[in-house]
Amino acid sequence: MTKLIDIKPGQWVLAFYEPYGPMFKAMPEHLEMFAHRGGGWDSHRKTEMFHIHRVSSVKPKTYLSDERIDHPYAYQKERLWRSHVISAGPSKETMITLRDKLFAVGVETSDLIEAEMYRRIEKFAARKRAAAERKIHRLLPHFFGVAQ
Repeated sequence: MTKLIDIKPGQWVLAFYEPYGPMFKAMPEHLEMFAHRGGGWDSHRKTEMFHIHRVSSVKPKTYLSDERIDHPYAYQKERLWRSHVISAGPSKETMITLRDKLFAVGVETSDLIEAEMYRRIEKFAARKRAAAERKIHRLLPHFFGVAQ
């Protein structure tokens, strides 16, 4: 089991929204998934996956929150799991900045990989598309004139 982050009442925490949290992996391994765009949830927003709470009470495995920045459609539970907490800090702004930076790592990396992939495949793709067009021209000479 992953060691729980030390949190105290009055602190702000960055935590996974429960459906996105570490269920079958340890927290470090789960966080490494965010080296890819969206940590495997490509079409999901950072505000859906990561919630920011101000801690009002701390129990051994859970905590309570008196103020939150959640996704508008998130189910708001009274008691939240400490195992889903990524970091704790003094202010809401600090946690928002951390969330944005964490999410941006995978987005930037995936964008660079994708751009390089398309750059490398460009000549091959052009040749294959030209060959496909020639096949279409041969199959339908009544549209394209004499077969090539």
